Amino acid sequence: MHAVLEYLAVGVLLIAIIAAAGYMLEAPSRTLETVREEQLLTVAERLMDKILLTPGYPPDWGSNIYITDANLTDFGLALQGGAPYIVDPDKVMRLANLSTLPNPLLVNASRLAELLGVKGQYGFKLVMKPMITAEVETLDWINGMASKFRVRVLNWQGEGLPNANVTGVYVVALVKGGAGQPEVDDLRNFNRSCLTDALGYCELDYTSDVNSVKYGSGQEPATFLILHTKWEGFVAVTGYSPVPGGAPVDGYIIGSYVFMEKDVDVSEQPVIKGQISGAVIVKDEIVQVVPQYSLLLDPTEVDWCREQPNDPMWCQDVAGRVLPSRQGAYLVGKVVYLERLSSHVIVFAKWRGSWTAVVISRIPSIDISYGSRNVKPVNAATLTRVTQLYNYPYVVQLTVWRWVEGWP
Repeated sequence: MHAVLEYLAVGVLLIAIIAAAGYMLEAPSRTLETVREEQLLTVAERLMDKILLTPGYPPDWGSNIYITDANLTDFGLALQGGAPYIVDPDKVMRLANLSTLPNPLLVNASRLAELLGVKGQYGFKLVMKPMITAEVETLDWINGMASKFRVRVLNWQGEGLPNANVTGVYVVALVKGGAGQPEVDDLRNFNRSCLTDALGYCELDYTSDVNSVKYGSGQEPATFLILHTKWEGFVAVTGYSPVPGGAPVDGYIIGSYVFMEKDVDVSEQPVIKGQISGAVIVKDEIVQVVPQYSLLLDPTEVDWCREQPNDPMWCQDVAGRVLPSRQGAYLVGKVVYLERLSSHVIVFAKWRGSWTAVVISRIPSIDISYGSRNVKPVNAATLTRVTQLYNYPYVVQLTVWRWVEGWP
């Protein structure tokens, strides 16, 4: 009996020794993994601070179109002279790259990695989006004008937001052509509101408003929709242009310069409120605090480069110094007056002979990555910050991993 107990005691002791040895062998590995994760998090925090809290060099590189990715020497998105976590919209726009129109002044992911000092060492994914966005779909047309819209309000992660209050300002511009200068005879706006359902959807119906618009011979409607969304104390503004399929609806505003699809016809600029005005700007401070939406829009003139001998002198500089390899690929204009807090610019132009309104947003969504997409890394560190772009919350998310460990 005593021998059996001794054998059992020895067996228990051996098991305890083996378990302790295994734990001791795994402990350094766990400690090393923790250290590696902490080091990666430190790198991510350093990069996030550099991106959001420094202006880069030259500090005006966002609005100065003569600063390209080749002569940009330091990267940062902070607004020069602004408070912490206020980002410069022109610098953010340098990272946007629309699928329908490549950015002529893009700072691509590879160059960004060089400027951040991580090329070949770390991969990253940088996502920047408005906290609240809206998707718009045209449901019905009457007399050549969109009359009903379905709106879906989303958070920055793409999830529908219920109980969001949406106010839609639908603008109808009646453009009168002819032998002389085209003129906007009437600039009407109609306001409708809706509350989103559990999935973030609601509808704006302007059928009666559109039916009330009568236009005669020589007049054409050019329409656009501005959405003002409130949700849980947060505010967002979205622009939408209900144009026929295939028509260009995108562009870039960088500094005071406009870059659009070259096939758009801007040879005629209509007169609005007694002045030649190729565009209107959205006065966002009025959208937010003044219920009289008739004050929402402010006409502004655009000087366009038309590749003619009488083009402004700056056109040659842009063609020769900024876009030397892309001359003729873009329609380039310069906005004579652009309010600092204007989030959208609406350009009146012709597309295939008909007047249209092209809505250009200055609050882009960014999703860029540097690194292999084929291998999942062992570790990745993700940081999320809420910044301010114009007067709106703007979410920035940075994911960093070691270059040798692949893509998260």
